[in-house]
Amino acid sequence: MPNNLENNGIVEKSEKVYYNVENFEGEMMRYRSNSLSYKLGMAGILFSILGAFIALNSIVWDVTVVVKILMNIIILLFGFLSVEKVKAYSKEYSFVLIGIGAVCVLRMFWIPLTLIIDYSNYLKDPTNIGKLGPTVVGQYVNNAYFWQNGYVRGITTIVLLGIAAACFFFAGIIGLIRAKKYADFMATQDTTKGV
Repeated sequence: MPNNLENNGIVEKSEKVYYNVENFEGEMMRYRSNSLSYKLGMAGILFSILGAFIALNSIVWDVTVVVKILMNIIILLFGFLSVEKVKAYSKEYSFVLIGIGAVCVLRMFWIPLTLIIDYSNYLKDPTNIGKLGPTVVGQYVNNAYFWQNGYVRGITTIVLLGIAAACFFFAGIIGLIRAKKYADFMATQDTTKGV
């Protein structure tokens, strides 16, 4: 990068480079965070919360609800921790995000599927409510903030959890790829005087 220095009418040219010219992308990774993985992870947390709200609002409160609430708290805590660490190119927490995505896939087959099956049974026999909550089988005027139909609630929850799982998977995979690039670049650098 040529610099023109002017001293009393004399122009001097000098060549000063303060970054690694051969690997400019690696050099920029030192100063930029992994924002794509961060944003995808935060979107995964948001969709997971929305899916949990609909699922928890649609079923009768019992022990399974307590387990689901605790699971959501764990997903939130580890999700926030993981997206913050992946933002700084952590390989280990990229695997955690992939694991949270797998948990979201498993969650799709628990309460939302139960909701769809119980609603189908309820339509055949209105006395058989199974685990359906008052928002599905009660009076619509008292409980309305979302459709009362159990199919709509179950499918919406499955879609939201599927989007959350995809966001977590992509955040983890992108985090792994970028963490490997960053580790490979830093292995070639002299970090004895700091990063």
